[in-house]
Amino acid sequence: MNITKFLLIDATLVIAIIPLLFLLQSGKKVSPLLKSSNKEELLKKASVKLPDKEKLIKLEKLSKSQGSGIEFDSLIGDWKIVSVWKKDRDAEDVFFSSLLRIFSANIEYKKDVSTEDLSKFSVIISIQFGLFTIEFSGSGLLKGKQPLLPFFFRRIELKTGTNIILRRSLEEPEEKKKPFFALIALEENGKWLSARVQGGAMLILLKD
Repeated sequence: MNITKFLLIDATLVIAIIPLLFLLQSGKKVSPLLKSSNKEELLKKASVKLPDKEKLIKLEKLSKSQGSGIEFDSLIGDWKIVSVWKKDRDAEDVFFSSLLRIFSANIEYKKDVSTEDLSKFSVIISIQFGLFTIEFSGSGLLKGKQPLLPFFFRRIELKTGTNIILRRSLEEPEEKKKPFFALIALEENGKWLSARVQGGAMLILLKD
């Protein structure tokens, strides 16, 4: 299963609990999460301008031939998905991009303290809505000069705050079936990251 399908599953699960969320929060102020979904506001806050699809294609060709220069330490931290382009589409997928921003789709890379392999990450992908968080957690590592970042998930959890409502363990897939990010470029100040995912979609992420 590729990363786009994982994100779609997350979004579907969150949509299923929205009616309950509105019942729990009726009469309260609009969630700050919804306010943070505006792309222009996010970019203004980060003081950064994102490249268009044409520019990303040029950067991708360069990363394949010469490498992107992206290294382990530059990826450590929280990244929010702000823009998505589907395969063979020049225009940004506005609906899916907005959906991921509304649900605060986040990818966190941390050093994996369970191993001595210095190239190995702990990877956590989460989507939030109000009181609820759906979280996939697992491992990944960098490969090659572009580089590629294959990863897999060990478990999925549904949380409210620090309380785990549901937890399910996941089996590690075969190497060739693992989802991956083909990293394209990192903004010189490390504020945005671009990547192509398994299945062909292209993403831009902002450092949180």
